[in-house]
Amino acid sequence: MLVAYSKPYLSIPAQLSLIKSRGMIISDDALAQAYLNRIGYYRLSGYWYPYRSSQMVGAKIIVSDKFRANTKFSEVVELYVFDKKLRLLMMDAIERVEIALRVQITLALGRHGPHAHRDQAALHGNFSVRADPATGFPKHHKWLSRHDEAFLNSKEEFAKHFKNKYAGENPPVWIAAELWDFGAMSMLFSGMKRPDQTVIANTLGVGDPDVMRSWLHFINVARNICAHHSRFWNKPNPARPAWPTAADCPDLGHVENDTNAKTRTYGLACICAYLLRTINPNSKWRDRFKAVINEFPSSTIVNLKSAGFPHDWQKANIWL
Repeated sequence: MLVAYSKPYLSIPAQLSLIKSRGMIISDDALAQAYLNRIGYYRLSGYWYPYRSSQMVGAKIIVSDKFRANTKFSEVVELYVFDKKLRLLMMDAIERVEIALRVQITLALGRHGPHAHRDQAALHGNFSVRADPATGFPKHHKWLSRHDEAFLNSKEEFAKHFKNKYAGENPPVWIAAELWDFGAMSMLFSGMKRPDQTVIANTLGVGDPDVMRSWLHFINVARNICAHHSRFWNKPNPARPAWPTAADCPDLGHVENDTNAKTRTYGLACICAYLLRTINPNSKWRDRFKAVINEFPSSTIVNLKSAGFPHDWQKANIWL
């Protein structure tokens, strides 16, 4: 049964009155209204959701509009600020991975020819030849169409220069790749032949190309969350990364059997920290990550476990 949306428009003062009536502690009305005006009620509501009271009714958890005791608006804002810092830091790591991946893909494909990304023979048949039941065309067809459209519409100076100087020609892979986003590279990596995947994975410090492929998909989903400025800190990732065994990768072995850790923020951070050890061994990213996590709000209601952080996580090899 469909239900019509019936919630009314609320002014900022009315929004403040509403959350007060639900038990939120407001120590400074003017400051709270300024935050509501700057950040927005709906965005902040994602951060105060864990502060709402709940109870089990049968086998179902019912979340109330009322807030738990001692829920402070200031703490919710602190959580929002923490999340923003965490998103920016994760985007910094993902950017480094993205650039390194772009280089390695162009090197691997470039050995097969300047237009190997267009060449069915240079890619895996499941990607370049086999028809996708959903479209009737190979996945490579859709991927290439998007790439060509992006290059055709690009206003980047390098793209305009190529189109003007070499009118009618397709750019070589090392130029074309500059317009690929993380999602495009993740899909192309999945469509490459296994020997090329293995070379790239090994170059980035990953022994198994299947693990590398799942990591790239996992990272791409997280990247999109960060890029759209969505709540990040405790959001589960629908992608499920493959995980090396403790024997194969001791630095990541402490969460080998912890699904919550592997599929949330902590798992992503571990993967990025691991890749950055190879990509940029002198990076201080791990130290900056630990510093940001130490800024997590002091709270009796929310905790880092919701983001997958295990007890004593800072003592794991990956963070030392």
